[in-house]
Amino acid sequence: MHRFISDEIFNPVIIRKMRKQFIFLLFFCISSYVSSQDIANSIKNYELSKSDIISRGRNLLLDSYVAGDLDKVNEAYLYLNNKIADDNYSVFNSFEQIYLGALTKNYAFSLHEIMRLDSVSKLNPSSRRRSSVIPNNDQLSKKLAENSFIYLQKVYLNIGKSSLSDEDKSMLTLILNDIFRDTNQNESLKIKDVVQHEINNQCDSFLAAYPGSTYEHYIRNYIRYVVKRSDWGIGMDLSIGYVNAGMKSDYIQDGFAFGIGWDFHHKKLGLFTRINIIGTKTKKDFYFTPAAILSAGSSVTYIMPELSLGYEALDNKNFMLMPFAGFSGFFCDPVQNDQDSQQELKNKELSSFCYQVGLNCDIKLKALKRNPYFSNECSYNAVRLRITYLMPTSARPELKGNQLMVTVGWGLVGYGKKRSL
Repeated sequence: MHRFISDEIFNPVIIRKMRKQFIFLLFFCISSYVSSQDIANSIKNYELSKSDIISRGRNLLLDSYVAGDLDKVNEAYLYLNNKIADDNYSVFNSFEQIYLGALTKNYAFSLHEIMRLDSVSKLNPSSRRRSSVIPNNDQLSKKLAENSFIYLQKVYLNIGKSSLSDEDKSMLTLILNDIFRDTNQNESLKIKDVVQHEINNQCDSFLAAYPGSTYEHYIRNYIRYVVKRSDWGIGMDLSIGYVNAGMKSDYIQDGFAFGIGWDFHHKKLGLFTRINIIGTKTKKDFYFTPAAILSAGSSVTYIMPELSLGYEALDNKNFMLMPFAGFSGFFCDPVQNDQDSQQELKNKELSSFCYQVGLNCDIKLKALKRNPYFSNECSYNAVRLRITYLMPTSARPELKGNQLMVTVGWGLVGYGKKRSL
């Protein structure tokens, strides 16, 4: 048995196979070691990439800025722009480029960035070039903004003393005002509106002073922010009123009305949809059918849906006047008590088609509070006064007779908003 095992172990064929496997394993280990050493050496000896240089340059500029060494800031700014930046790598974002260009008196970079932003904004999204590699999200922008109060006054003075054209000076001053107007994030919305209003006035002054300026498109689309009423609006109202019918109708007395309505506006047109419920009494016997007779002095209810189209004749800070014309329907029913007491009146109804004309007057109370959906200047609460002249077309004597309806109530009108360029 021992001899058999020994012969198997020292078999020349088996020994040759084991030798080949050992050599292969040794070669593999040596190759792996050499390869790992090559990668390690490559990493250690790898030159700084552009991203690394940009990051180090930005850090140097940041430290110099915080330390107040503007000469070093200028050197780093020019080196990064002139030696490092290219079509594939950006060294500064737009805020940094504009502010640092003005701070270091390298105004050409600031003005070029404004024109670059404007040119990109005019392109369709599908045709815009993919943005280059942007700087890492470091602290530079934040620190530039936080410490800007130290330098801004001097920056403005230097711009005024520079050899730039008056147009370029005004543009740089305007864009810096716009950039730094929101530095205090704790300001109320009212204060921010005031600040934006001042920026808008500066924009209007610039556009008036330099008609056809190369900066006009950028100013109108990205600095000046004026909101105007859009073409579309919606409103509603709740109202009560009086219906004068007694002088024209032989069958019903004057009555009272309750109404609810929705209105839709496009430019100067207004479409009114309303439901009015009119309660009144009969003057004499009221015939629904020859057998269904409602005695004089009984109560009746008119359901009056209406649809009318108006045109805005006046709209100012206090009033909105809109004459209208349209049509409506009269649906006259006995009250429920009379239907219960007289079975012949059950489910009986008289109806008539009506023409109507009138005047809608909104007495504006106050503008709506700030909201993301409606134009604050053109949306309002109001006392709504409506005068409507109704002309039934039915030949039935019970429904004949024109009527005058006067209602007053609370109204709400909201217009969408759009930017005025």
